[in-house]
Amino acid sequence: MMKLKLKSSLALLMVFVAVLPTSIIGGLLIKQQTEVESNYRIDLIDRLSTTLAQEFNYRFYLLSTALDVLSRDRLLVQGIDDFFLTSHVDATLANLVDNTPLVQAAYLVDAKWDEVENYNGINGVNSFSGLKVLLSQKVSTSKNTGDQWVFNYADESLMPDKFNPSHKGVVIGVPIYQSMLTEGLKRKPLGYLIVIVPVENIIKVLRPYLKDGEHVIFQHNGMDNIVVYQGKIDPLTPTISKTEVVTIDNKYITEPMSYNGQVFMNKYLGENPFTNSLKILTIVAIIVVILALLTATISYRWFAKPLTYLMDSVRACLGGNYNIPSKDLRFSELIMVNNLIQKMAMTIKAQLIDLEDKNVKLMTFNDQLEQKVHDKTLELTHSLQREEKRRTMLQSLLSFSNKLQHGDIHSTVMTQLVSLYPYSGWGMQLYINQNKNWVSEGLSNIDLDSINADAHCSDYFRINSNDKVLQCFKIVDTHSVVLGIIVMEHPNIARDDYEIISLFIRQLSAELEGRLLNEELERSAITDPLTGLSNRKAFDVDLDEWIKTAHRYPEQYFGLFMIDVNGLKQANDEYGHHMGDQLLIETGRLIQSVCRSTDKVYRLGGDEYAIIIKGGNNEGCDKLTLRLQQLLTDEHYARLSSGEKVAIHFAMGCASTENVDACTLYQVADKAMYLDKKAYYERIGQTPR
Repeated sequence: MMKLKLKSSLALLMVFVAVLPTSIIGGLLIKQQTEVESNYRIDLIDRLSTTLAQEFNYRFYLLSTALDVLSRDRLLVQGIDDFFLTSHVDATLANLVDNTPLVQAAYLVDAKWDEVENYNGINGVNSFSGLKVLLSQKVSTSKNTGDQWVFNYADESLMPDKFNPSHKGVVIGVPIYQSMLTEGLKRKPLGYLIVIVPVENIIKVLRPYLKDGEHVIFQHNGMDNIVVYQGKIDPLTPTISKTEVVTIDNKYITEPMSYNGQVFMNKYLGENPFTNSLKILTIVAIIVVILALLTATISYRWFAKPLTYLMDSVRACLGGNYNIPSKDLRFSELIMVNNLIQKMAMTIKAQLIDLEDKNVKLMTFNDQLEQKVHDKTLELTHSLQREEKRRTMLQSLLSFSNKLQHGDIHSTVMTQLVSLYPYSGWGMQLYINQNKNWVSEGLSNIDLDSINADAHCSDYFRINSNDKVLQCFKIVDTHSVVLGIIVMEHPNIARDDYEIISLFIRQLSAELEGRLLNEELERSAITDPLTGLSNRKAFDVDLDEWIKTAHRYPEQYFGLFMIDVNGLKQANDEYGHHMGDQLLIETGRLIQSVCRSTDKVYRLGGDEYAIIIKGGNNEGCDKLTLRLQQLLTDEHYARLSSGEKVAIHFAMGCASTENVDACTLYQVADKAMYLDKKAYYERIGQTPR
């Protein structure tokens, strides 16, 4: 049967009598206060959700009103049609963005969705492909020329990241018409005004209405689109919430878009009222308990003081203190118990001394054993680290080839080398182009300029430069041609590292050799092998690009010259094809000599040449015509090493987009050339050949 302690029994009795009434009364008061607080917070969240919904709708109504006025602005229509008015369009878009808090970026695009102008946007943005299809389809089925279309976007870059790091928000598209039509009459838009409302601007507008700890989440189609909060949100703080449907809808918007807005507010004002009341109740209870314990202590000292001394003696033994002081006790029974406790303490003390001696010997043995285990473990760890490092480097080299094919050689190589050996200095010099500058990481040009790879026959050598040891590796292709050199600043290089770096250099050499071969093939594909001029393929590509540019920017003129060599067949017949080849080469050289650096000369095949003149208006074409005619007046010749020569003469015709449509420019210039050729042969009394 469990025995009760006198001290504990007295304390429990006093506490029960004092605390029970206090707890009952305090619980009733806490319940009443909690109900009042809950009703007040519900009223607050109702008012907050209504205010946020009204502000959300009001801001978008103001924006729709501004867009309706702007869509009727003739300046936008003129800006789409006239390139020179784009600066005024930019000012109009800037005024819209700067004076409308919701808008961060605006675009004006033409009917083909080619960008006319933007403000705070991204030039040439390619994220309008989906919007183009969706908006064009909706506008084509609408009869109201003043419609505005609202869309939600996510994970799309419609403006610089500094304005819209979340890549989420709302897009409003407004069609721009040549003129406002009768209601219900359909017509294709001239272009579109696109405004971007990032979630960051919506948050900025709604945040002033929130207090610390309050936040609201707007969801569209089940996805979190907009999260507005004020201050720091503590997830451990209990909250209440209310859901409100917010719709972007006004008389200008054709298809409203709805959000489910969920408003969150701290459940309590300041600290939890239940907690405050509980604190007060606890303080009162503690005071009552202290008084009860004080009463119990006084009673305990009167009845149980001798027993306390004996209990302290036992506790001292349990705590390791076996020197128990003697005390004058009044009762013989207690004296006998005290003597037994002291004898027991002496016996335990002797046993502990013997146990400590044996424990010291055991600890010494354990230390020796642990040291051996530590040494073996350290040795094994170092071995595993070396193998892991080698495996990591080899895996890195496997991915290096793919990166090298798609990235810049210098940055890719230096990044790979630094990742393999971050504590070494690196330098690289390539001989595959005219720029043979050093690219380095941790090495200065003073150290690298002292390296002369030609002075060393081996593909690997080492030199000392400014108290640094430089390990040098030549980059050699399959034909033993040195393509460059890689330098590593390191006092000594292990065999494993040498093999890894050698494998790395073989990968780099293969990529460099492949790039050189591809460049040579690309250059050969668009170059005439006889004259070294651009060939017919290059001419067709360049002419097509110039025609596209002329259609988009009609004020940017260009000219086209068609040239045909006179007498080529006669030269071949009389002197052989060597003279014909020399005639073509010399003719191409003479034509190139009178052209500007911005002009481009082509050999189209046979005896035909062409010139495309940048900025070639009528005046520019006339100037080049005079220079070409001067060549004919000066009487130039094509000569063979045997002394035989043939006079150089050619027929030419030109046209400029200043007065000729770009699509028919080739036919006009070609026809003019044949007329000139016919006139030449008529003058000399021969039939054109």
